[in-house]
Amino acid sequence: MNPADHVYKYGYAPSRELMEIDHLMNLVERIGLPAVIIGACMFYIWKTQLAHRQEISDWSAKDSKADERLIEVIKEQNQRNEHFATAISGLTVSNKDVVKSNERLANEIKGMAEALITQRRI
Repeated sequence: MNPADHVYKYGYAPSRELMEIDHLMNLVERIGLPAVIIGACMFYIWKTQLAHRQEISDWSAKDSKADERLIEVIKEQNQRNEHFATAISGLTVSNKDVVKSNERLANEIKGMAEALITQRRI
């Protein structure tokens, strides 16, 4: 159908996205049905390839964002582990000091007990 006739009949311009049946029938008459089918299949394959390419790029972008977040989490975990190791090292040193003071206290108590025992014997 002529675009001017289409506007007159329907009130709006025809869309250019889809082929009209008249155009499709003209193609079939001129080049044959197998050629039209092959052309349609090629167009379909081309469109699906474009969609697939876009999907892959979208997934790649999502993966790179997820990888960046994972790297940040690992860095933060490493910082916490360093802090934890420092804290454990400090606790180890303080526990050694406590053990030494307990040993000194035990030696003094032992010395006092021996002194009391020796005084009672006299």
